[in-house]
Amino acid sequence: MLSLTDCLDFIDLDGDTIDVIAQHERLPAMLATQLGNQLLADLRGIWQLHLMHRALIDEAARRKRLGDEKELRRIYAAFSRKYPVPRRM
Repeated sequence: MLSLTDCLDFIDLDGDTIDVIAQHERLPAMLATQLGNQLLADLRGIWQLHLMHRALIDEAARRKRLGDEKELRRIYAAFSRKYPVPRRM
């Protein structure tokens, strides 16, 4: 049986982004890993990942959870460097 660490070794997302997917979609980490892998397959999926990050940042800001917002912005910046917002879909 594969562990979460094993699955992360096979995809091109870090654990922080998997946590964002899990939190946004309310999924266990293993399912979030599978979903993240599928979303990376095309530009629409990458766009959806950007929207997930932004939604959690907005929610943290709205709830005035400044520490969470700062951490989510750090995670999103790293994700955006690796996967810029798609120009065309």
